[in-house]
Amino acid sequence: MRSTLSGAATLSLLLSTFDIVAASPTSKKTVKKDAAASYDYVVVGGGAAGLTVAYRLSADPKVSVLVIEAGELDQKEDYIMIPGLAGTGTGTKYDWNISYTANPDLNGRSVAVAQGHGVGGGTLLNRMLMDRGSVADYARWPLLGAIGFDWNGLLPWFKKSETYVPANADVAKEYNITYNKDVHGFDGPIKNSHSPYVFPTLKNYILAHRELGAKTPVDGASGDNTGVYAITHCQNPKDASRDSARTAYHDKSAGRSNYKLMTGTMVTKLTSNKNTITGVEIATGPSAPRTTILAKKEVIMAAGAIRTPHIMKLSGIGDPAELKKFNIPVIATNLAVGQNLQDHVFLATVFGINAPITTNNFADPAFAAAAMAQYRANATGPYSTATADYLAFLPANIISPQKYSQMALSLAAQDSNKYLDASAPASVRAGYAIQKALISKGFLSSSEAVMEVIWADGVVVSALQHPASRGTVKLASADPFVAPAADAAHLRNPVDLQLMVETVRYVRRMMATKAMAPITPTEYVPGAGVTADADLEQFIKNSASTVWHPVGSCHVGAQALGACADNDFKVYGVNNLRVVDASTMPIMPATHIMSTVYAMAEKAADAIIH
Repeated sequence: MRSTLSGAATLSLLLSTFDIVAASPTSKKTVKKDAAASYDYVVVGGGAAGLTVAYRLSADPKVSVLVIEAGELDQKEDYIMIPGLAGTGTGTKYDWNISYTANPDLNGRSVAVAQGHGVGGGTLLNRMLMDRGSVADYARWPLLGAIGFDWNGLLPWFKKSETYVPANADVAKEYNITYNKDVHGFDGPIKNSHSPYVFPTLKNYILAHRELGAKTPVDGASGDNTGVYAITHCQNPKDASRDSARTAYHDKSAGRSNYKLMTGTMVTKLTSNKNTITGVEIATGPSAPRTTILAKKEVIMAAGAIRTPHIMKLSGIGDPAELKKFNIPVIATNLAVGQNLQDHVFLATVFGINAPITTNNFADPAFAAAAMAQYRANATGPYSTATADYLAFLPANIISPQKYSQMALSLAAQDSNKYLDASAPASVRAGYAIQKALISKGFLSSSEAVMEVIWADGVVVSALQHPASRGTVKLASADPFVAPAADAAHLRNPVDLQLMVETVRYVRRMMATKAMAPITPTEYVPGAGVTADADLEQFIKNSASTVWHPVGSCHVGAQALGACADNDFKVYGVNNLRVVDASTMPIMPATHIMSTVYAMAEKAADAIIH
């Protein structure tokens, strides 16, 4: 006789095939367990935002929380944990290994965009930088209806997320590192500290910027972030190791019986009853069985600025015209989903320098071996820093004293619609008109950074901070295992390209300062003979890339100004769905985005709880 299973038994059998991580935070493997059929909260994405929200929600033992992560727990590999190897986890299994769509403004190139694919998300892969934007950066957000998201509205959440550790006395004295205790937290999950080792040519870099007019604020995390100043990293000072969202949040949650983590599992779509979200559909692969987990209270999207709009569209939340192309039933019209995508633009210029100790010494096996032995013995030396221990965030009048006002006027005079994607609805166009005006005004402000300049011992990385270009995240297929078509639209707006040209010229002035003379720089890339605007433009189009900071594709604020979610992070048009990750930022701030993601997630958790 053929046996049959009840619906509940079938669900239990299917769920037993998914990995639920055992309670021990140091477990090096996942343990097969039966998942419950429902949880109060289901969090989609186990990166910085998702793990933060889950940690706060699961603090209440009466609340059950499930985090679903497509990647796995890291095994604390050296390339994850050691600061001197930060960034080398890209291209591994902890990276989604996706690229933006081919971009005509980059001469047809498609550039890779590293996105975390593991428990901790991008905090496993990045360079660990914990800087913040300025008062002026976050003051822009309420003008798009994101009330309560200005500097004063976010500062409590920056503080709540961190345990700030001042620099070692010797490093603080040598590099004049100061801080403002009023803007820092001292008992939060993330260890936020200064590197115990600094490569010596950083002094040349600091003095060169000052020679060209850059100031040094008391604390760049205090809301005044223009100038050249010391930067902190998400680094545990006890052993100089990376403190990721996995170690800082998940490992603290893992001992709670009401907290579960499901790894190696894709959310293929959200389930719904009319316009009320009821749970998620999951699978471990394209041909694996699909099943549903119910959310008794809410589903919380934390899959990042590329995957969050992707999953929402697959679920029938978005522009009906796009959804119908892929035969996806519409459950809610939300035209802003996947619009307003922004990312910092990356450009490297390369100089040869003469200095006894640089990051280039790692290429010498004897130096690298000695440095690793020093790190393992006492957590100091060259491997104890992720570098970028000082950064320069510069206003337009320093980058281009002759042309900054002309660039402001040029941007202000543009038709706001000219460089937007044809799919942008009226609400997004209205919001972008405000954004463009704010970016234009920012060119004229000495307290708003337009460019970041990073030093890596002769490699000078410039990062465009407030791009005027806006991209999209669109469906490429109705198959959830096919990556979406994400277009960051790098350099789509010609003012972005002009500012990058002027930045190459600024970098050359910096390398020609008296401060740089002792290390005798020689330009290799693009080469000192590349001077004309047209030639510099081609160099930039052929080599510019991304800093891996996609934001804005489901931002909070006023729906009439292109927002996807309200100021409690609730998605417009549906019930029981919030979005809490980097996609919620209305306008990209002039900073590495990790600390802002943590702050937004802390704020979101508070909104959910209260």
